[in-house]
Amino acid sequence: MPRRLVILAGLLAVPAHADLAGCRALPDDGARLACYDALPLAPATAFQGKGSGMAGPFTIAAPQVLGFASDDAILVAYLLDDATDAVAQNLHHGGAGTGHFLIETPGTYRVQVNASGGWRIQLSPP
Repeated sequence: MPRRLVILAGLLAVPAHADLAGCRALPDDGARLACYDALPLAPATAFQGKGSGMAGPFTIAAPQVLGFASDDAILVAYLLDDATDAVAQNLHHGGAGTGHFLIETPGTYRVQVNASGGWRIQLSPP
């Protein structure tokens, strides 16, 4: 049987409402891969801007990694507790590049950004 037909046959075996455990249980490699590929991804929370700006508010219910990227020489940011306006963490990056910080406490936050160029902020699971 040509390889293309084997892959198509595997795709037909994917459960309509599969979850991670259901995909893992599939014995056929092609069907298992297709099942994993069909799983929905958690939506990423992302913000971007240039110069000074504010990202958020955003709410987290479990720990999240806050990734930040700078396109220019300076990025100084403050993770703010949205309820109290208190600074939860100072974030900074000298030069173009990226950094990250693990937000461990559930809550609603904002990120105040002061930058000399473009910037991006993204939340993702740890």
